[in-house]
Amino acid sequence: MIKNNLLCITFLFCLLSSFQSFAFAHLPQYPEQDASEQIGYYSGVKDLPPNKNWMNNLPPKVEIRSISIPGTHGSAARIGGDAVRNQTLTITQQLNAGIRFLDLRLRHINNGFALHHGAYFQNRVFDQALNDIKTFLHENPSEFVFVRVKKEHTELNNSRSFEETFKAYAENYADIIWDIWSPVFNTNPNVEEVRGKIIFLQDFKSKFSIFGANYHGFNIQDNFHLRTNWDLYSKWEGVKTHIELANYNRYGYSGYINQLAGNTGSFPYFVASGHSSPSNNAPRLLTGLTTPGWENSYPDFPRVGCFIGICSIAFEGINTLTKNYLRNNPSIQYAGIVVADFPSAALIEEIINLNKRRGFWDEKEQQEN
Repeated sequence: MIKNNLLCITFLFCLLSSFQSFAFAHLPQYPEQDASEQIGYYSGVKDLPPNKNWMNNLPPKVEIRSISIPGTHGSAARIGGDAVRNQTLTITQQLNAGIRFLDLRLRHINNGFALHHGAYFQNRVFDQALNDIKTFLHENPSEFVFVRVKKEHTELNNSRSFEETFKAYAENYADIIWDIWSPVFNTNPNVEEVRGKIIFLQDFKSKFSIFGANYHGFNIQDNFHLRTNWDLYSKWEGVKTHIELANYNRYGYSGYINQLAGNTGSFPYFVASGHSSPSNNAPRLLTGLTTPGWENSYPDFPRVGCFIGICSIAFEGINTLTKNYLRNNPSIQYAGIVVADFPSAALIEEIINLNKRRGFWDEKEQQEN
């Protein structure tokens, strides 16, 4: 009898495995352009739906740290393979899609700045990125853009300091940089003051000049180090806690930055998507756990491939978890600057919509009337 029971159990698990393999092979395959409407992750090269003027809905007197803003991590990092790449869209495409926080990493070389991600040159220089932003702001004067600027990689062949080189760039683009030569930088101006401008978030030391607000003056979640894929849920818990903390303190002054990205022991695309490859329509990876045996594990991860009461627990990407959390919790009215690898139109829209949920759209209408 024991032998027969073991055979039955073996048969059931083999059947379940076959069913799950079939299910994953036949998950819905969304076209590249439509994938962003289904998940929070987008790894394509086609333009996302345009969202060029959403800041026009903001009341002029609202302070900038009170606004929920979608951003990108490693905004220029499109070259270097799966371990390095953070984005597939250009800076102009990101801005057109609604991104208003850019993360630019600057290697000081030959008295200029090359855009890098670690050792990988991204085939673009700082001038090109600034010109892209300048063109966008001239075409969309209701908008402003946060730009985090950070030292990257080793310095080479310079006759001046990083600060001196940055000052030269700042002088060349002074017409579109907020408050660049003020003796005391206003770290929380209102929207009316900064429209059409870049606001630098300075993430490097300087002795003589202040080029923008201190990046580390914000309340930041940036737990980017994942030892393995199985740290993804801990990363999500940190992201979710920071959303709740920002919302709870939404009337405070400091402002919040929530970094959704992660790497080291996991590929950036996996952290963002939970997928088995960078493709938009790749299947999710499985955690190796099933229910009902581990029903209390990873409660926010999806249960998939269910058969005869047994389901596999799959990974879910931070982008989609964040998008769903913002959408499904109407009490969330503020999340600060939310910074992602490979953000989709759906994720961008949910972050922007927090401003509407908070009443900023109505407040602007009342002020105009």
